[in-house]
Amino acid sequence: MRKRILLVLIALCMLAAFVPAVANAAITPYFVAVNDTLLPFYEDTMPFISGGILFMPDNVFEHIDDIWAIGSASLEYIRLYKGKTYVDFYTDSRLTLDHDGNTLRWPAARIIGEKFYLPMRQVCDYFGLTPQVIEVTRDIIADQQMYVVRIVSTSQINGETFVGLNKSAIRAAYNQYYGPLLPPVSPPTDVPPTPPEEPPPSYGDVTIHLSFYDISAGSAGAILDLLDIQMEQGFYSCFFVSGNDIAEDPGLIRKISGSGHMIGIWLETGGYSEFAETSAMLFEAAKVKTVIVSAREASPSAVAMADANGLILWENDLGFADYDAQEVPLITDAIPVESGARRNLWFSCSEDAASVLPGVYAFLRTNEYTVSRITETVEPTSYFEEV
Repeated sequence: MRKRILLVLIALCMLAAFVPAVANAAITPYFVAVNDTLLPFYEDTMPFISGGILFMPDNVFEHIDDIWAIGSASLEYIRLYKGKTYVDFYTDSRLTLDHDGNTLRWPAARIIGEKFYLPMRQVCDYFGLTPQVIEVTRDIIADQQMYVVRIVSTSQINGETFVGLNKSAIRAAYNQYYGPLLPPVSPPTDVPPTPPEEPPPSYGDVTIHLSFYDISAGSAGAILDLLDIQMEQGFYSCFFVSGNDIAEDPGLIRKISGSGHMIGIWLETGGYSEFAETSAMLFEAAKVKTVIVSAREASPSAVAMADANGLILWENDLGFADYDAQEVPLITDAIPVESGARRNLWFSCSEDAASVLPGVYAFLRTNEYTVSRITETVEPTSYFEEV
């Protein structure tokens, strides 16, 4: 059995002077697996997500053959080995170095509860491992949406098959962690059995668009990760970005475009000069040109400006349609069911939006809505469009 070797024994009372610990970090209740083994479902094996990046406890990587960790008692650094190759994570300087001393441009290791958390995707790429995020079908855990984060080095079983083979273990671990689910109540013997439930309705002829704005709100990375999981369902979106968004994080703009999402321009004033300036910044940052715009207030002047310059203006009323301020049932109740209807769902890139989106996605999938990406050839719509 591999054991962590403690290299430097420094009193833990000095920890605050050296380690930038993550205060109040939220552990993410995801199941974790390594190859064909489902790990115990408790906080010491769960990851956490920060800024759209998934961090994994270092002990999870030690379940892979030939990988082990050597950390200091002061939590100043940890070294992750595989064979003769290793990476050093320094928490005081936030540097990450390979075994040749080269600086790796990775997210810094984090400390939560005196435990190291390492960026999973970068570690997997470096050591030749395959990271997977697999959705647990909702019938396994009382209609709850859960995920398995899996690190693969030698397995020949695909992710869906792995989840199917571990249904009972996943359900039992969930019940143990959250408390057992109440068994169904059997009907009295003298009452006719309940007829089988009708399948959920399908609204394939109802079109839904997904739009995001205010990417500086801090959770755009997490939202992109959620969208990555949904892309097999065709859930592509449009991100409306302002000049300030582009100036603050041009790399994020490139990531959004590279992920296949549409980019529009968000106008604070609705004037053409603002569009021209922002459009030039967008092309410089991501080599993207767009004629899709939206304005905080779709005033008659903004409409006239768009018409005069060949721009496609998507109207909005964020006072009512900014969905991330709502609970999931309130959002889904507002989604139309009338044949041929269309609706554009607006979300800011906030923590609230990231928390409600999985429930909204599940509703759209279950009811088989048509989710369509905004493009130059799609007729603009607003929340108040007549259906």
